[in-house]
Amino acid sequence: MMVLTKALIRESEENAVKSGAFSFRKLMLMAGNSATDIILKKVDIKNKKIAVLCGNGNNGGDGFVIAKKLYEYGAFVNVILPLGKPQTEDSKHYFSLLGDIKIADFSDNYDIIIDAVFGIGLNRDISDELSNLFDKINNSSAYKISIDIPSGVEADSGKVLKNAICSDLTITFIALKPCFMLPYGSDYCGEVIVCDIGVKPIEYNFLTTEKPFFKKRKRNCHKGDFGPVLSICGSYGMAGAAMLSAKAALRSGTGVIKCAIPKSIYSPFTSFIPEAVCLPYENIESFDFETALSGCKAVLIGCGLGNSKETHQLLEKLINFSNVPVVIDADGINALSKNIELLKKSKAPIILTPHPAEMARLLNSTTSFVEENRVETAAKFAKEHNVILVLKGANTIIASPDGEIRFNLGGNPGMATAGSGDVLAGVIVSLLAQNFSPFNAAISGVYLHSEAGDKAAVKKGERAMIASDIIEEL
Repeated sequence: MMVLTKALIRESEENAVKSGAFSFRKLMLMAGNSATDIILKKVDIKNKKIAVLCGNGNNGGDGFVIAKKLYEYGAFVNVILPLGKPQTEDSKHYFSLLGDIKIADFSDNYDIIIDAVFGIGLNRDISDELSNLFDKINNSSAYKISIDIPSGVEADSGKVLKNAICSDLTITFIALKPCFMLPYGSDYCGEVIVCDIGVKPIEYNFLTTEKPFFKKRKRNCHKGDFGPVLSICGSYGMAGAAMLSAKAALRSGTGVIKCAIPKSIYSPFTSFIPEAVCLPYENIESFDFETALSGCKAVLIGCGLGNSKETHQLLEKLINFSNVPVVIDADGINALSKNIELLKKSKAPIILTPHPAEMARLLNSTTSFVEENRVETAAKFAKEHNVILVLKGANTIIASPDGEIRFNLGGNPGMATAGSGDVLAGVIVSLLAQNFSPFNAAISGVYLHSEAGDKAAVKKGERAMIASDIIEEL
């Protein structure tokens, strides 16, 4: 799916009007009617008390159309004007058609509240009076629906401008907006449905991930056709990270995984995942990774490896030597943050999979800065260091060196559990070994990881699920 900033949304609307396909007034009618159709499918409105909050701009005009239609379908509808009467000519037109619908003040006795106060144009803090109204709405037990975006959320940045309506459902037009995928506005959107009103985007800013396509395997094949992967992960006390990433790689289709692990975790490791080929070592300095790398199609380093001097030295050797794609996760990223210039020495594609705190270490910055600037941070780092960056979190971002950005829409809070990132690293390196291009391996890995996580949440519940549940759904 396409993701458009507010500037592109406006250009697309203007282009449609200039072409003669629509007038802005007709677009307002189509938006209101289409949103109403979705509302009728999602909730029972018959004899329900509905408040439609309408702003004084064009978003309010959409609200007037919706109010009129719901009234005609048998709902008890009140219109609330928190910003006063409409100011644009098109919204004035639909306001004049409300007929017997009552203009009222807000009270906490509605079954459904429809938010059409602000659209994508909001770029300033809201007033204290409006903030207090939003608090009352958020504390209401009514089902809340926002039109286009939740009022109080900035469309492009996802920032909450002092306060915002926290909706159960957001009905947006033409395409997704960045705020649906970014902190902290995404917490206010609930379910998001894109409503087609006949306006074709002239272009897009970003795309979302899509379900990957897997070619049918030939009957005459062997395990080497889908691997091997070399995994350099795990340490005493962190054996689970190596186990989870290795098992995830196998569950994702790699034919062989060779796991370089300390002898101290050999017994529990082989008990958990007997399918792996183990390369146990006494100490990491003595490990002959060049021989281990021979014949491998991809490498994973870092999951539970330990943040030690030896890890730093091994990472440097690997980056200097490897001619196959390398996935760097967890302690590999922590080691890299001490010497980011290592990336310039790589002869092979590199995929980094940091969570926000690890990203902050790479930038010598703060987690809050990363979260408030996710797109810019990911895009700039990927370009400057010629890597594919998977910035994990809700709506994970995948950024390529050439500036392409993908948002992942799947996943759930149950995936915020120890080991989930190790599973993702295993999935991505497995797809690399199966001849996915590095960028497609990252995109597809993130998608599959989140889809498996969503299936696990259905079976186990978000609070109960653990990382190994994600693996079992792959």
